Amino acid sequence: MDKFDRILSLHRIFNNHRRGLSLSQLAAQLECSAKTVSRTIELMRDQLNAPIEYIHGEHGYRYAGDEHTIFELPGLWLSASELQSMVLLLGMFENLGNSLLARELKAVDQLLAKNLNARGLDTGDLAKHIKVLPLAHSQIDSSIFMRVGEALLGRRQLSLDYSDYTGKRSRRSLSPQTLVYYRDNWYLDAWCHTRTALRTFALARMENVELLQKPATEIETLQLAQHFTSGYGIFAGTARQRAQLRFLPPVALEISRQRWHPEQQGSWQGGDYHLSFPYSDERELLRDILRHLPYVEVLKPASLRKALQKRLEDSLSLYKQT
Repeated sequence: MDKFDRILSLHRIFNNHRRGLSLSQLAAQLECSAKTVSRTIELMRDQLNAPIEYIHGEHGYRYAGDEHTIFELPGLWLSASELQSMVLLLGMFENLGNSLLARELKAVDQLLAKNLNARGLDTGDLAKHIKVLPLAHSQIDSSIFMRVGEALLGRRQLSLDYSDYTGKRSRRSLSPQTLVYYRDNWYLDAWCHTRTALRTFALARMENVELLQKPATEIETLQLAQHFTSGYGIFAGTARQRAQLRFLPPVALEISRQRWHPEQQGSWQGGDYHLSFPYSDERELLRDILRHLPYVEVLKPASLRKALQKRLEDSLSLYKQT
């Protein structure tokens, strides 16, 4: 533990303990010598104006004042591990195609770099060892992202033009509920006043976004969870079917370690792994099943099995023509 981490650890200990702690007790928590604790206390008093006092009746050190008195270290204080995690997180945001946030996060990035450099750590060394490979990422206009974020946090409605998957365009009024990053793309769960229903909207398909003065309609957390988690993947809605899949040995072990749905059930039958879960829309589910062919079989329902068979036949017909 370096000097900065010891200071931060002592600060957190004193804020959480309003009775005095002896040097030996503090040393045990910091995993260092009593002399090191004593030097750190003096450093905090002299350079950070920390109100640390020795209480003879309690035979220990603590912050002056009662439980309502809170002392904060000046500036940004995070442990080395917390700083590294923050740097990695910021690096992931940029690598994931979220350069639209780069300008806003630049000040935070510089502040983190300053704290890391003081500890002898280099942000560049951390970033170059992390690789993120976004797939099928859609570009988003930064003004759209910021306007959606402002409406979400300010609890105001949005008005926008939206194009569906086929390109059909419509004007929508939305009350934002949750911003979701899913499979390398941003989505907004919202109450659609145009359709009077909960819907999920891809930010990449939004245009002419306007922030309205109207307050957003609030949807209860339980209602949101029931609507958006019972389906499969990004497709929400009440689940009316239950998929039953059989995975063959080449992929069975890997599938058994994966989470396809919050309510999934899995079991081994010999070397095969059987997985079942509810779903409301088969489109994304079909794409995931196709990724594991020829080592997966749809057992039920018949409609899903038939839809997969049609996909395979349509694909095969393309190659038969050549």
